This record gives sequence, C-alpha cells and structure tokens, in this order.
Amino acid sequence: MFASQSEIMWSPLDAASDPYIGLEELSNPAVDSWVCAQTARTMAMYGNTTHADVLTERIADVMLAQDRIATCTRYGDWGYNIWNDQQHPLGFIRRTPWDAWVASQPRWETVLDIDALDLNQRDGDDTRWVLASFTLIYPTYDRALVRLSPSGSDACIVREFDVGARTFVKDGFQLPEPGHHQVTWIDRDTVYVEWDDSAVNAAPAVTVTGFPRQVRRWARGTHIADAPIVFECEPGDLAVVARYDPIYARHRASRSTTFFEAERYWLDESSNEWRRFDVQPDAGIFEWNEWLLVTPRTDWNVDPTIYSAGSLLVIRRDAFLEGDRHFTVLFVPSKTEVLSGVRYTKHLLMVTCRNESVARITLWRSPASPDSTWEARALSLPEGCEVSVTAVDWTRDDTALIYLDHFLTPPALYFADLAEAAPWRLLRRLRPRFDSTGLVALRRHATAPDGVQIPYWLIGRESNLEGNPQPCLLYGYGGYRVTVDRPHYLSTMGFSWLEPGGVYAIASIRGGGEFGPEWHRAAQREKRQVAFDDFTAVAQALISSGVTTPERLAIRGGSDGGLLTAACMIQRPELFGAVISEVPVLDMSRFNLLSMGALWVDEFGNPDNPEHYRILMGYSPYQNVKKDVSYPPVLFTSSSTDDRVHPGHARKMAAKMQALGHDEVWYMEHRDGGHGTGVEPEARARASATIFEFLRAKIGASLRPVT
Repeated sequence: MFASQSEIMWSPLDAASDPYIGLEELSNPAVDSWVCAQTARTMAMYGNTTHADVLTERIADVMLAQDRIATCTRYGDWGYNIWNDQQHPLGFIRRTPWDAWVASQPRWETVLDIDALDLNQRDGDDTRWVLASFTLIYPTYDRALVRLSPSGSDACIVREFDVGARTFVKDGFQLPEPGHHQVTWIDRDTVYVEWDDSAVNAAPAVTVTGFPRQVRRWARGTHIADAPIVFECEPGDLAVVARYDPIYARHRASRSTTFFEAERYWLDESSNEWRRFDVQPDAGIFEWNEWLLVTPRTDWNVDPTIYSAGSLLVIRRDAFLEGDRHFTVLFVPSKTEVLSGVRYTKHLLMVTCRNESVARITLWRSPASPDSTWEARALSLPEGCEVSVTAVDWTRDDTALIYLDHFLTPPALYFADLAEAAPWRLLRRLRPRFDSTGLVALRRHATAPDGVQIPYWLIGRESNLEGNPQPCLLYGYGGYRVTVDRPHYLSTMGFSWLEPGGVYAIASIRGGGEFGPEWHRAAQREKRQVAFDDFTAVAQALISSGVTTPERLAIRGGSDGGLLTAACMIQRPELFGAVISEVPVLDMSRFNLLSMGALWVDEFGNPDNPEHYRILMGYSPYQNVKKDVSYPPVLFTSSSTDDRVHPGHARKMAAKMQALGHDEVWYMEHRDGGHGTGVEPEARARASATIFEFLRAKIGASLRPVT
C-alpha cells in the first residue's frame, strides 16, 4: 500500500532526506572543523581587514566609553549598576550612595567583579561566565541571588552572594549545574525555585520546551531535591513560575500554556490553596497598591460589557476577588494609538501610549475616597524625542528617571518628582558619537499587497532621500509582538553607515507589536506570509521613491528577523543587493525539535500538524532554496552556545546553498555569546564591524571610509 502524497510531505526528516542534518551536532569534531573553516573564510574577507580593524576600535570605544550614561537602580540608600571597561570586559556590579549619584558625585565601590570569578572546575575549561541576574533581598539588600551564564547562553548556575562580605555564601543557596533555573526570595531563609534538573535526572521534571515544570519552596540548609513542590504545570505546557511580593506579602504563580497565554494564580493563605484569577488567558495582569490592572489582548466579554483588545482596565483587587467586574477603563486603543507600557511610582500610574511611534504619557492618580474618581495628568514631553520613564523606588515616593533620545539625538537622563510639575533636573547628557549635520529621520509608509499602510523610518542625509539613490540598509523583525520602531540613538550605525553616506530604514511590519494585538495576529501562524509581503513592500517603496536601487539595497534581521530576511531573499531575490540573516530560524520542518523551538509553535504553527506543515513548507528558506536561481550575496551568522535558536539552522542553510553552487554565501559563527555575538565588547565590536564591511563590499562601494 502506497503512502499518500500528503503523508510523505509531512513525514519526519531523516539523514537521507536532509544530507546536512549532521551540522546540527554540537560536539562533533568534523562539524567544528567545518564551522571554523567557514568562519575563517568570512573573517579573512570581511572581518580582519584594515578598515574592519579601524571600525572595530571605534565601535569598542563607544561600548566602553567612560562618559556613557550610567543609570542606577536604587536599593535602600544605594544606587547599583553594572559597568564594564577595558579592564573588566565581562563587567562588574558596583554601587554608590544614592544621594551622591543624584548629585553627580558618585563614590563607586565594586560589589562583584565578574572577570575575577574562577568558576571552571576542569583543567582546560576556558568558559567565560556572564552575569544573567543579581537579585537583592528586600528590604535589607544585604544578600543577592546571582545567576551566571556559561558563555552567554540562556542556561545558568545560581549562587548566593553576601554583599557586605563581598563573597559567595558558603553552603548558601546554590545550583551548580547549568540549567534553565529561576530562583527568587521569599524571605532570608526561603526561596522559590524553578529547578531544571536535566543535569542530574534521567527523566527531568521539565516541560516540552525544556523549562522546569515545578516550583519548589526551598529552605536554607536543605537539599533542593527535598524541597516541597508547591505549584506545577503539565508536561505539555511551556513554563511555570511563582513569585513572592514582600511589599504586600502576596504569593503569585502562573503556568504558561502557550507562548501568549497563561493561567495566573494567587495563594489564599487561609486555605493554602492557589486560586486562579478570572481573566482571559491571553490577558496581562499586574497588581499595584490595592488595585488590579488588566490588559486584554482579545476582546473580553464581561456581560454586559465588551472590553476592547489592547485596552487598560483597573479595579480594586479585593472587589475583583469577591466577584465584582465593574472596571474603570483608563485607555482604549484606536487604529493608530496603542498601549505601550504601564509603570508606577508610589502614588501614580505612568501609562505610555504610542501613535505612529510618538509617545504620550499619562499620569493617573487613584481615587482618594470611594466617592472620587481616577485623575489624569499628561506628562509634558519635548517634541521629537523618544522617552522612557522609570520609578526610582516606587515604595518610597513619586520620583523617576526620565531618559530622552532619538535616532540622531544623543540621550539625556533627567531626575524628576512626578508628584509636582517642577522642571526636571538634568543628570547626564551623552556627547555626540557622530556628526549628524544634514541627517534627518522621516516617517514614511508603504502599501502592502492587501492595501494596508506599513510605516517605516527612513534615516539618512536629506539630500539622499529624494531621487538620489544611495546604499540602503533595511531592518525588520515582524513577530512575537516585538516593537522595533521606537527611536533610539544610532551611535554605532551613525558613524559606521549614516555619516559615510548610507541610508538606514526600519520597517514596522505586521507580526510586531507596533499597533497592538491585531497587528501581531495579522501575521501569526498561517498568516506568516503577510510579514514577508509587508517587508518586500517597504523594499519596493524604497526603490520606487528613488532612495535606493535593488543593487544597493541590503536587508538585515536577527532571530525571527533572520527568518524574515532569508524568506524574502528566497521569494524576491531580484529586490536585494545583499542579505544578512543573524541567528536565524530557517528549517521550519523541525524547528520545534531544536533547542527552545517548541516554544514557538504558537507563533509559527506546529510542523507535526499536516496543515501547518504544508504552510510552513511554503516559505521555509531551507526547503525552498533553488539551484537555478540567482540569489544576492548573503551572510548567515550564529553562535556555538546559542541554546535559544539552534546554530544548525544557519549552518545547514549556508552548507546547502554553497553545495547548490551559490558562491556568495558566507557564514560566521561566534564561539560564545548565546543568542548574540559574543560575551565581551571587543568580540561584539568585531562582529559588528564584519557586518558593516560585508555591506560596504556588496552595496556600499561609494561610502566614505571610517577613520
């Protein structure tokens, strides 16, 4: 009996059907040799040139500049931050008296020097350890739970640190084997831990994604395996988490059933039972003072009211738990204005909304009595600036740090008391990193095939944006509700690309979060092609408006954006002069089997589902590359320690394209850095310089050299 065509199409791949599947191996000397040879070829051509050396030095100088803005987080009477310099490339945690920092006279003292740590136990082990998190205990702030990542991967080890003694606590809380652990304080002698026991158990208690599926309450002096399990999820879920809020003495937990949905719980200590918050699984919720805030991501029918997706709702927490569903609506989205973020001080909610990437912040004060209402006040913002507002210490007062910048405007940091309308106090201002004379940032729109207007930023010399075609780099992402179009100072891009004469564009395509939940869903799962169509529409707009030509247009994206640029290259090769696909997802037939790929089925679809598989195979770059098509030069990058997106995706794609006779296929793999480009600034600078040199060689011969 013969298998049907559909059964053959979605049968699992094996070595016979995928001759490059061996490149997925992570500990194979032959694979290592291939990786080294490919990377050496790329570095010899683009990464180790004289101009790349100059560019690397310039980029590293910016990364390590002593005058860069040092923001601080307040803990008690101290301000903490993480800093790195030439002597400390991996960085160190330092602190200063808070009042001294606010007075611009910091007195720094080192708390933990990451470069000085010696955590490797085996001879010849040269693993570089990277700080993943440093969580101080409230309210004394004299102990910290430190998560350290080997080579910048997502896995980590955990150690307890004594801040006063400047040393790790002997026999303290410790998870010595790398895993996807999370540990947070309950009190000085108790923590919540999501323990990844993969290193010690043949049948670990992890979900389909490899994350812990149990929360344990771990007491000091006991073995982690003996800690009682207090909350857990199903093996088919994605993850589980529990946290203790010491301010309100509340325990909360959640189980993520999909990438975008979760069930959220609170602990009823009178019965010691976890009780579920009665909200939609896709809604975001958080607590502030006595209030519960809800952000539904699909329309929420709370009879007789339907609350719009993307709105912001608030209700007294106790009333909600008792069954009240009469919410106060603080924000309702429009077609162009969406909720961007909610933060808070002691007495104020700071609600940020965006309209075509322009931020508007409203300060909401809660009712002073049962008979009063919420009061709103607009935070006065300067025009032409991106803004970020962060509370200094929301348990104390209404002071905040305000960070302003834009693509061509160096950032400035201010201190403000939001309870008053007094002028902000300037704390720091960054000196310009490049000459922006004659440069402009414009907001334009392209028309997608279905008629939807797709916004994009266009940044470059004004004289080059109207009928004077120049080398242009187009960036995009288009997935996971990620917003990429918020302006930020382009320090490295400025002197590497814009100042020499290049143009830079950023596309706000569907799949992202720029215009709320519907903007994301428009390119989710079976609609993924919409993101690719949006991106090529922007590319065509850049060409038709005379900004650039196909031969001088390059596209760049990383992770999901690496899939985006590779798919667009496969579908519309004639539109581009060069392609950069960084840490990409490319083999859509088995992404769910590699690293954290099972996390992404809610975004892309499930290859194990025949209908999903058919759609995935319609655009999967690895399956659709052809021998007899002329593709633009392409650079694939990855990292040997990337445990989020498996390096096999980029390796196999490069190998297959080269075997099909495409000579202008380049591959660069970093030896550390996890889902990035290296753990040290110099390595990241070299990687960035290599990419800019590739762009210069392929589309930017007319650009002035960087000196």
